[in-house]
Amino acid sequence: MALLPIPKNGRDIGACIYCGSTAGRLQREHAVPAGLNGTWTLLRASCAACADITHRFERDTLKSLWPMLRAVLALRAHKPHPATLPLVIEKNGVSETIQVARDQFPLYLPVPVFPAPGYVTGQRSPGRAATTIEFLHIAGPSFHELQQRHAVDFVGARLNFAPEHFARTLAKIAYCIGVYALGLSPLRNSPIRALILGADRDFGLWVGRWNGEEINPAQGLHAAMVRASGTDIHVILRLFAQFGAPEYHVVLGAADPEFANSDAWPWKDE
Repeated sequence: MALLPIPKNGRDIGACIYCGSTAGRLQREHAVPAGLNGTWTLLRASCAACADITHRFERDTLKSLWPMLRAVLALRAHKPHPATLPLVIEKNGVSETIQVARDQFPLYLPVPVFPAPGYVTGQRSPGRAATTIEFLHIAGPSFHELQQRHAVDFVGARLNFAPEHFARTLAKIAYCIGVYALGLSPLRNSPIRALILGADRDFGLWVGRWNGEEINPAQGLHAAMVRASGTDIHVILRLFAQFGAPEYHVVLGAADPEFANSDAWPWKDE
């Protein structure tokens, strides 16, 4: 199946990509959050009400999953990143938090792992219960090295995240990328919009791991490709690609029939 690369230039939409509103001032929309040094900007693409919804779950994802990563990598932020970061150590059952310089911090990439999307497998989505998390060591000393250095029983960092918020963040990124590559016309009725706006809570139906061969190579900060299966549109997404993070699979649903039957459909010869 042919893949559709993502263009480099911004795309002007002129309507809210989530609710369709054209009233009021429409804001620009970063496909990948600006706090992750995201590119792929949609212009005049989000109304204030929908922007408030997406900002809330994106902010939760960035704060809960990747605060240390953003600080050590000096990703974009409204305030300067702190010079030291908190690290939890434990000895003889007693825990304390110490401060560690950013360049000496054990940097791990937390990677939530979902099953494949239920829409693809035909199985009922298990949702939150099936979510696990992996940690990729990408810089600084390992937890084990620091455990030996400080002569303690445990070294780590606290992590508490909402799988649904992360899944909605992936859905929002993928949907924006689909609009970025194809325009809004084929995706006006995409079911992923209900998930993004919170009307659909079954994130496992639409969002999950990618089970096929590697689509986006392990290079660059973030990468994505759009593909089709019949008239269904899919996005294969890789955040933090250069660190070997896994790929996610987001189903955007069936394209608008008129668009799919037009000359604008990129996969006409498939």
